[in-house]
Amino acid sequence: MSALTGCGDTSANTSATNSAKKTSANISRKSAGYPKLSSALAEAEFELIEGGKFKITEKKGKVLMLNIWGTWCGPCRQEMPHLVEMQAKYKDQGFEVLGLNIGTYEGSPESTEDIQKFAGDMKLNYTLARSPRQATGAFYAITKQQVVPQTMLVDREGHIRGIFVGGGQRIFDSMKENLAKLMAE
Repeated sequence: MSALTGCGDTSANTSATNSAKKTSANISRKSAGYPKLSSALAEAEFELIEGGKFKITEKKGKVLMLNIWGTWCGPCRQEMPHLVEMQAKYKDQGFEVLGLNIGTYEGSPESTEDIQKFAGDMKLNYTLARSPRQATGAFYAITKQQVVPQTMLVDREGHIRGIFVGGGQRIFDSMKENLAKLMAE
């Protein structure tokens, strides 16, 4: 038996499971038919924790796993070892996990120092950035859920190939399965 968990509105869990099942059944198709990432999210400027800025459009040609999270979120912490594993497995094949920190539970930015300490404690091996409020809103608009963690799997052409809301082993397994199929295309 598996349980789905997330920080925020937990009504997302049933739709997340159904979405993951549908995505799993459809992932073998090429980009045609999959929605493009919204320009509000793709063109948003993210502040890298290590310094500098980037836009998701600058990552075209890579398979991306966009993960919104907060240091205060227990299910986010449970998900992170799986993200670390996927980053290590596929990083040399044009894949990148982007951890997009949404700030504190109250919505204010978390300090760079707190995020860096957290990343060190969790042994994170992937890119971390702050998600500006409008980008987080665009993410929520796509998924229709205001909960973390949430992860979007985006193909090399910028099409959304999977949405994973909340946590739990079923979600983690679905993320890995969908990523493996996409990387094999």
